[in-house]
Amino acid sequence: MTITTTITWIDVRGVNNMRDLVGTPAKDGRRIAANRLLRSDNLDRLTPAGIETLVNNHDLTDVIDLRTNYELARIGSGPLRTDPRVRVTTGSFYPEDDPDALVPPWREEMSAMTPATRNEAMAAHYMEYLEVRPDTVLADMRVLGSAQGATDIHCAAGKDRTGTLMAVVLSTLGVPQEAIQADYEATNQRLDRIMASLGEAAAAGSASQGAYSGSEQTCPPEIIAGLLAHIDDRYGSVDDYLDRIGWTAEDQAGLESHLLTD
Repeated sequence: MTITTTITWIDVRGVNNMRDLVGTPAKDGRRIAANRLLRSDNLDRLTPAGIETLVNNHDLTDVIDLRTNYELARIGSGPLRTDPRVRVTTGSFYPEDDPDALVPPWREEMSAMTPATRNEAMAAHYMEYLEVRPDTVLADMRVLGSAQGATDIHCAAGKDRTGTLMAVVLSTLGVPQEAIQADYEATNQRLDRIMASLGEAAAAGSASQGAYSGSEQTCPPEIIAGLLAHIDDRYGSVDDYLDRIGWTAEDQAGLESHLLTD
């Protein structure tokens, strides 16, 4: 069966890769409700007008910021951190990192990759996120289930760390893999502007400007397919992985109640 997906972009100044997962097909014939599950690149350049648009027009109440201490120390946590209307939750997918380190925590890990292709390497790297920081996964999933309105998940570009967590969330909601891959791949439509924006602030997030070369930043669907295959191979399914890290039936019910609609 072919799944038809529509990408619902949210265009606000200062953000390049924001979208609402509204309408995404899920379990039992339900779909993701509007203004509940958003994803984006970093929100550090949000303007006051953009903040008001997100809070008033998209019911934004929560932000999950997946960036590291290294990044936050150099770039900052963004204007929403001090907005009383929005709860910002931070938590890295890397081991606890030193904000005063001279190199980012991912440099050594990325250089140690050995699989034959980039797609294989990235899928394995995404799997490491889930295995190194299950505490972050569990905490963020519970934020999604307890939010009063919309939650935006973001990292720096809104593709790798964000894509990994989104794959877990969408899988446990029963979203077909084809739709999960389409959501991940959609970032390619905004990649040039994302990389240009990161390039302007690249010294904070990377050891070199070259880390943002476009050819090494694309989001082919095979990467997410590889991640989901790794999860199945090691745990049986995404649901089995979540059960292993402490996710409960009550957590799942809350997540579905908040995010899904008939």
